[in-house]
Amino acid sequence: MGMGLEIRPYEPRDSAGLRQICCDTADAGQPVERFFPDREVFGDLLTNYYTEYEPQSTFVADQGGEVVGYVTGCLDTKRFLSTMKWRIVPVVLVKALRRGTLWHPQTARLLRANIGLWLKNGHRTGPTFDDYPAHLHVNVRQGFRGQRLGQRLVATFCERARDAGVRGVHAGVSAENAQARHFFEQLGFAELHREARLRKPDGSGDILFTIIYGKKLG
Repeated sequence: MGMGLEIRPYEPRDSAGLRQICCDTADAGQPVERFFPDREVFGDLLTNYYTEYEPQSTFVADQGGEVVGYVTGCLDTKRFLSTMKWRIVPVVLVKALRRGTLWHPQTARLLRANIGLWLKNGHRTGPTFDDYPAHLHVNVRQGFRGQRLGQRLVATFCERARDAGVRGVHAGVSAENAQARHFFEQLGFAELHREARLRKPDGSGDILFTIIYGKKLG
């Protein structure tokens, strides 16, 4: 383990570093710009709930004051969905309108290909919400992987959830990401179900799937 490397609770000063890692690895380890033109809007959508509404459930890997990994999490996914719907998404949409993001050709192609799919998925209520109410996202910056940072971050979040009386946690993994699937399986997560995540905006009609993994915390 690198010198001065520690897992600690998130602090507001960590926001920029956390968002950068999120956006730099958004597309199977590649930058968000591969499929979406505005990392500021993307960063808001992917991180604002965790850093603004439930920062106590977010932890970072810190090396000398620099964020090199993180786990963002939520103890109640139903609360997360409600907050996203009524507080975060409307604000992000206004921001996207003001910045012209919604009119960008890349965004238009993505929306045309996926709006129906996303609306359908937005109404799902799976067993993850009842038996695995918490969820998490974990990410480690390139160059710091292979040091068990991801395992430590997940363990830290699971300990918080267990201490709060949460009985289960889930995480979504791209079905095409064999490395991430192996990571969660090694930590004792089991596949719960699969769901359509994204229809490629390249005209092929191909759909990418997410595997929902869950782990009991009792």
